[in-house]
Amino acid sequence: MTLNDLYLASQILAVFALIPSVIYLAMQVRQNTMQARASASFQYLEAGTTLNMPLIENKQMASVVRRGYEDYDALDADEKMQFGYLIGQWYQTFSAMYELKKGGMLPENTWYPIRKHLISMMAIAGTRKVWETYARKGILPDFIAYVDALANSDETTYTYSELIDGNAPDIEKKPESKNDQTN
Repeated sequence: MTLNDLYLASQILAVFALIPSVIYLAMQVRQNTMQARASASFQYLEAGTTLNMPLIENKQMASVVRRGYEDYDALDADEKMQFGYLIGQWYQTFSAMYELKKGGMLPENTWYPIRKHLISMMAIAGTRKVWETYARKGILPDFIAYVDALANSDETTYTYSELIDGNAPDIEKKPESKNDQTN
């Protein structure tokens, strides 16, 4: 065997030795991507909790938001500030989540409720006013275009009046089974 043959054989062995390393690396990258997506989904849940907590814990703040939904201009200066900051923060949070979605880090099943929430926000006079007045000034242009397209689409979603007024669509009841009637 010549020196050249020995060299070629060592190169072939090196390639075969490299294959398990490449497979291991691919598995690690896939696992890290899955973990990053899970982390992004969890970050959305944490952000949502943080944003909604003032409404849950404080009836006065819930009142400001409800009245702001209905008529932003009817709020006094302090209430406009509260409402504007809260709604503006929602838009900022959704903009950050949009960037994660575009980068493939936020799964579609996590983005879907955000998208529906944005559609609702664009249909509410008060949140739309915050969007038009100042929220969009601090947000990236591609997110602005995305939200504007949602606002101009025919797509519908839930409304806050369903929650406030209890006007949720009726749920079709299943017929009672014989076991239900005897118990």
